[in-house]
Amino acid sequence: MTVPDLNLLVTLTVLIEEASVTRAAERLDMSAPSLSRALSRIRTTVGDPILVRAGRNLVPTPRALELRDRVRQLVEEAGALLRPEGALTIGSLDRQFTIRANEYFSGAFGADLLARLREEAPLVTLRFAPEGEADDDALREGRIDLDIGALRAMGPEVRVQTILRDQYRGVACPDHPIFSETITAERFAQFEQISASRRGRARGPIDDALAAMGLERRVPLIVASFHTMLLALPGSSLIGLAPGQVLRGIERLGMSLRTFDLPLRPLDTVVIAQAWHPRLDNDTAHRFLRTAVRDVCSRR
Repeated sequence: MTVPDLNLLVTLTVLIEEASVTRAAERLDMSAPSLSRALSRIRTTVGDPILVRAGRNLVPTPRALELRDRVRQLVEEAGALLRPEGALTIGSLDRQFTIRANEYFSGAFGADLLARLREEAPLVTLRFAPEGEADDDALREGRIDLDIGALRAMGPEVRVQTILRDQYRGVACPDHPIFSETITAERFAQFEQISASRRGRARGPIDDALAAMGLERRVPLIVASFHTMLLALPGSSLIGLAPGQVLRGIERLGMSLRTFDLPLRPLDTVVIAQAWHPRLDNDTAHRFLRTAVRDVCSRR
């Protein structure tokens, strides 16, 4: 009886998820040439190319998509079979956690979260995947362990837990004229501002609050992230807005900027939540990750 190499199932799962030999090799801690050889063996075994070139990218074939869910389920069941309940000790956990989050969370909490995890599990690795368009299948299919971001409606089976509430604050150069007098809504709207928006938007809740008072601000510069905004502010005459947790990093980065409370009420609270698939509810390692996220956020 010829026994197939079951390691190829794990390799196949990651290759289909990443659609990239380089990224899959990084996740599997393999060299790209070794993974290319494994892909060749998979193609021979399955009798299908699995991944084909489409421009500069690789895309899964219909056969690969057909196999994806079945292979993932087999890998998860095998892992559960070989890891009896209670056998895992956090101190020996050697695992890469993948979290999809925007730069607000990863920049403000990423290093602290890794430090918290490594207090008990020194071998863990933390990987932040970029936030893109809403893709709840990433949780369902196991491509990410957690989805962290602004609270929103997700699939009915997805678990969602609030981990942080925050408020927007203003930030500008220390010698900005806005600091020369009491900061009123009128004076706030008088100065040009910079907007941080992944979707390129200049308007938001701040503008609604100003409009209710008969005021309007001018936003001549729009950037994609809060941290880009902070880098653009020094030496400019612009005012920026960001959640308070993002602005806590100013001193740590040694940036010459000054923050202030917004003279607008009421403003919507920024609610950040972590979301996961219910199949991981009782997974010891995943519970450890969720608890660490809550601990780090509660310290602020």
